[in-house]
Amino acid sequence: MILETKKLPLYNEIKNLECISKKDGSGIGYKDLIGTWKFNTVWKKGSEEMDNISSAILQVFSAQLELKKNSQNDNDNFKIKNSISFGILTIIFCGQASLKGKRPLLPFFFENFIISIGNYNLVNKPLKKPEEKQMPFFSLIALSKENNWMCARGRGGGLAIWTKS
Repeated sequence: MILETKKLPLYNEIKNLECISKKDGSGIGYKDLIGTWKFNTVWKKGSEEMDNISSAILQVFSAQLELKKNSQNDNDNFKIKNSISFGILTIIFCGQASLKGKRPLLPFFFENFIISIGNYNLVNKPLKKPEEKQMPFFSLIALSKENNWMCARGRGGGLAIWTKS
C-alpha cells in the first residue's frame, strides 16, 4: 500500500501496514524503488523497541541502499548497491536484485565486495551467488512517495525504514 503521511511510521503502524501488505499487497512497483535510500531505523526480530544502537551506528556510517535500472528494457531487475561510509572510507556490496510477487519481495545477491578510500579501490573481490533458497531478501511493506520513506522486513525477521535521498 503506497501511503501519504507526514512522518515516519511507528512500530504499530508498520505492523498494521504489514498485515495489509500480506493480505492485499503493498502496491510498491519497480519505478518506486529506483534511487538511493538512506537507512533510518531498525527493529530486531521479535522486538517492538527500536534498536537505537544499531540504528545510530548505521546512520553514523551513512548506510544506504541504491537501486538502479539493470537495462532499458528490464522492468523486473535492478542493480543493487549496499554501502556504508566513514569519511573517505567506503565499504560497498554490489549485485543484482529483482521484484517478485504482489507484496512484493526484493530478493538480491551481491557479486562484488569493494573497499575504497576516496576513488581508490583497496579491495574488489568477486562473491559467489547463493542458491535461490538462501538468497537474502526484503519483504516490502509500505512506501510513502510524499515523505520519501519505505519500510521492509528482511529475511532474518528485522524491520527497517529507509528514506529516499
